[in-house]
Amino acid sequence: MDHYLEGIRLFNAGEYWHAHEQWEICWLASAQPEAMFYKGIIQAAAALEKWKRGQPRGMRLNYVKSRPKLAAFSPWMRGLHVAALITAMDRFVLNGGPPAPVPRITLDPPTAAALAAHIRSLEAASRHV
Repeated sequence: MDHYLEGIRLFNAGEYWHAHEQWEICWLASAQPEAMFYKGIIQAAAALEKWKRGQPRGMRLNYVKSRPKLAAFSPWMRGLHVAALITAMDRFVLNGGPPAPVPRITLDPPTAAALAAHIRSLEAASRHV
């Protein structure tokens, strides 16, 4: 769960490459159908990483691979609002980036609470270093 939550934290912070790496750990450890969910969010993160690097074609190509995987799990999977992510990604990719808002992951209340606890633990750990 820590790798999953860390991926969400990183994605929402705009650190798409690092989010991808965290979710890859989850993907490799999971079986279908959950593995396909991880692959979908990994490819969404890769699409946004391509956008960050100024590669709009790469963004579109990665999202074309991601979208059907995400759609298979809409509206919710593992506390993640997949339908909202698809809507945000559709808008962002269609516009080629801004002025559309940069996609963020939204969570159900229990998963949002787990993410908040995860962030607090990271902050506490950094204070003890």
